[in-house]
Amino acid sequence: MAKQPDKTSAKGKTDDKKPFRRRSTQRASRVASALVTPALRAKGFAQAEVVTRWAYIVGPELAESTLPVSLRFPRGDRMGATLTVRCESAFAPLLSHKAGRVIEMVNSFFGYQAVAKLEVKQGPLPRQPRKMPYEKRALGEKEANQLRSLVGEGELSPLQEAVKSLGEYVLSEAREAGQKPGKK
Repeated sequence: MAKQPDKTSAKGKTDDKKPFRRRSTQRASRVASALVTPALRAKGFAQAEVVTRWAYIVGPELAESTLPVSLRFPRGDRMGATLTVRCESAFAPLLSHKAGRVIEMVNSFFGYQAVAKLEVKQGPLPRQPRKMPYEKRALGEKEANQLRSLVGEGELSPLQEAVKSLGEYVLSEAREAGQKPGKK
């Protein structure tokens, strides 16, 4: 039986490398960008940040009623692109009026004159749920005692205050739904 050759280098180390493993967590945005970027490039977005950071680029007021659809550059050039933005039909005249400002904001984000023209498309936007604040309901004696036993009494630290407030929301929601606290 033939002997397998030893896989050692001149320094005596083995050539079999173990796969590199990260010992720390990564941001979800970093992991997701590797998945999202190819899909966005197919739509004409050379940089995914135009879509993901749209609210930062144009401001929250414009971002609520607009959505970038595509960014098309002339063939072989990285300047003079046409940015297509979708908006509700009632908002289209206002967006057309603000087109110069939107182009200016996008170009300042890129750092050069990437966008030359803004094309407005009218159409429905995806519905975004309204963020309504939850209401705290008055807790019953049993829930209040349970919360006091968990958090403590007397002068509370800021963290304990936050936990107490969260507990009031959770316990009042469970009471309203007619369930036991902690069960959904």
